Amino acid sequence: MNYSKLAELRAKTDRQLITVIARRLDAGIDHARRGLQTQARSAHREVRTLLPLVNGITMIEKRRLESKLTRLENVMQESAAGMRIQTACS
Repeated sequence: MNYSKLAELRAKTDRQLITVIARRLDAGIDHARRGLQTQARSAHREVRTLLPLVNGITMIEKRRLESKLTRLENVMQESAAGMRIQTACS
C-alpha cells in the first residue's frame, strides 16, 4: 500500500472518529441532563480517551469538541448537585 492511500485511510478514520466523539458528547450531555450519571461518566471517559487520538483535526473542530466536553462536565456537575439537594430534602 502506498503512502497516499494510507494517508487517505487515516483521514477517513479521523473523520469517523470525530463523528463518534461528537455523538458520544451529545449522548453524555443528554444522559447528564436526565440524571443518568453512570452513562454520562462513561461517555466522558470515552471522549477523554479518544480525543487525543485524532490527527488532522482543525483547531476550530478541536475547540468545538473541547467546548462540548466542558459543557458535559458542567452538566454532570449540575446534575450531581441537583441530585444531592433532592436527596437531602427527601
